Amino acid sequence: MTMSRWTIVFGLLLVAIGLSSYYFTGAEQPTALIPTVLGVAMFVCGVVAAQEAMRMLAMHVAALIGVIGFVGPVATIFKDAANTAAVLSKGFTSALCLMFVMMCINSFLEARRARKAGKNTDEKEELNTDIQDEQDLIS
Repeated sequence: MTMSRWTIVFGLLLVAIGLSSYYFTGAEQPTALIPTVLGVAMFVCGVVAAQEAMRMLAMHVAALIGVIGFVGPVATIFKDAANTAAVLSKGFTSALCLMFVMMCINSFLEARRARKAGKNTDEKEELNTDIQDEQDLIS
């Protein structure tokens, strides 16, 4: 699966965390929707990254959102230790964002190695395979 698709998946997971934590807190704390805001931003980055021309910029912005989504909750995770829903929401948000940032770093390093070696990246190989399949169907 390409990183743009993973970005969309992680964005949707963050939206789910934000909405569920908002409703589990009795819909009283609007700050419980912060993971939803991060998730929507990440989802948009994933959709934009599906375009070849905007991929690098969108993925770097998504990685930055992931770093913010990791650092923010970790810094405040034990501030409100009495509220279990808040601690779980912050824990899940920071864990998801950390996993996403690690995947981004791995993807960035693979793309750099592929560029130096002069090879196609996975996404370009998929695109070339799709184009070749369409050409075979036409002929």
